[in-house]
Amino acid sequence: TGKPLFVDNIETDIRFLKASNVRYPSKSFLSVPLKVKERVIGVLNVSSGGEEGHQFEERDIHLITILADVAAITLENVGLYTNLQKFYMDMVETIARMIDAKDSYTHEHADRARKYAKLIAKKLNLPKEMVQHVEYAALMHDIGKIGINENILKKPGKLTTEEMEIIRKHPAIGNKIISPVTFLNPVAPMILYHQEWYNGQGYPEGLKQEEIPLGARIVAVIDAYDAMCSDRPYRKALSREYAINELKRGAGFQF
Repeated sequence: TGKPLFVDNIETDIRFLKASNVRYPSKSFLSVPLKVKERVIGVLNVSSGGEEGHQFEERDIHLITILADVAAITLENVGLYTNLQKFYMDMVETIARMIDAKDSYTHEHADRARKYAKLIAKKLNLPKEMVQHVEYAALMHDIGKIGINENILKKPGKLTTEEMEIIRKHPAIGNKIISPVTFLNPVAPMILYHQEWYNGQGYPEGLKQEEIPLGARIVAVIDAYDAMCSDRPYRKALSREYAINELKRGAGFQF
């Protein structure tokens, strides 16, 4: 009916299924619908506190109905927020794959980076929320390349100084795309600074050591590793062993 249901004594109610081996501490029972714009999205069932003979009063029913109204709105908002998060993530994943599709040499790079990020963050025993942020950062770290000319991205030869300057804008472009999305705020700095070097010789701001967010440092290692292990316009993929040795060689100044 969409209206509160009050049962004075459940044991005398025809809808109550008795079980011989079960004793119910409460006889008085209240069921209140959780409604949003006349749509029932759930039910709040309440038994009285267990005192023998205690029954709900009119005041109890009124208060629980108010609680149900607040709970319904909260649940609706949680649902909307979750759907909004999913929408943003679906959109971001689509853009990340568009970036990969623009350049056949980086095909599935974003997905691999995300997988590596999750494994590394867990290995470092980072908090669950941080693991998720690093995972998102790895997935989206190149999202700024959506604003870079395709001819530059696919150029088989060495980039000119001017072209290199354009490429170096992609972390800032990525940050500009991500930072307005509230739940991705912690991810934006990881994207902005994933090209910084540990010795301060990276870009865009020349941060060094602990100034660089941990997530950005993790993404930098992943990005370099996957780049070495993938075919590039100017060379074939390098071996896993070679890539790992290069990472070790760069530890302390690049990574």
